[in-house]
Amino acid sequence: MQRRSFTATLAALMLAPALPALAAPTRMTAPEIETLLAGNTIVGTWSGTAYRQYYNADGSTLYVPEGGKPDEGRWRVNAETNEYESWWRSTGWTPYAMVRNDDGNYAWINGDRLEPFQVQAGRQVE
Repeated sequence: MQRRSFTATLAALMLAPALPALAAPTRMTAPEIETLLAGNTIVGTWSGTAYRQYYNADGSTLYVPEGGKPDEGRWRVNAETNEYESWWRSTGWTPYAMVRNDDGNYAWINGDRLEPFQVQAGRQVE
């Protein structure tokens, strides 16, 4: 009986590394990012600050932080790196990877943390 238990435990331990991969965020491709953002608004938090951001299909973007002043920038996707790139007067072009969770939520990769957001159809900013 102990031998069966040991074998079952060993098999479970060998399969366990594959299981978390099913729930882990999946990095998005450039075409997926383009389709997700173009003509839509996202609502999320960045370093603890809530914001809304609209992504015009022409590559312009409008960022509206909660309690702050709106800022206009540019956006694009890089097909070679599968990264989103944003341009702001203060920083120039900066790349970010994006991920999608199995539950349909999205997040930016910002250094060592995820910055979650949700997508709203169309322009949802003033």
